[in-house]
Amino acid sequence: MRNEISFTYNWNNKLAGKFFTTLRLKNDSKYFIGETYSIYLKKKLIFYAEIVTIKHFHLSDINDYVAGLDTGYSTQECRNIIKTMYKNIDWDKRLLSLILLRKLNNSNETAKNHSHPFQQTA
Repeated sequence: MRNEISFTYNWNNKLAGKFFTTLRLKNDSKYFIGETYSIYLKKKLIFYAEIVTIKHFHLSDINDYVAGLDTGYSTQECRNIIKTMYKNIDWDKRLLSLILLRKLNNSNETAKNHSHPFQQTA
């Protein structure tokens, strides 16, 4: 099974940088430090990236720093976006993950570090 992280919107134009973040529901069976992921924007593969670090916290712990960097919105607006994306969640019990990813430079770096069943070779 290949690892994928999909975006429907490029919040804060973050996907243009070498490093970027994503806020996701905590899922230890899906997100691993050092693992490579196919990054999709609006169902189109745009590049590969590797998870550098993951920090877990509650929705109530989101502050202007995290909200601003990840979404470009205020703390409350960011919380509202997350509540809209993930419905029927007990936010007192469920954790979020702030995942920092590093964009891989090219397919050679991807091939050197990780193999992908759909990677093109010369």
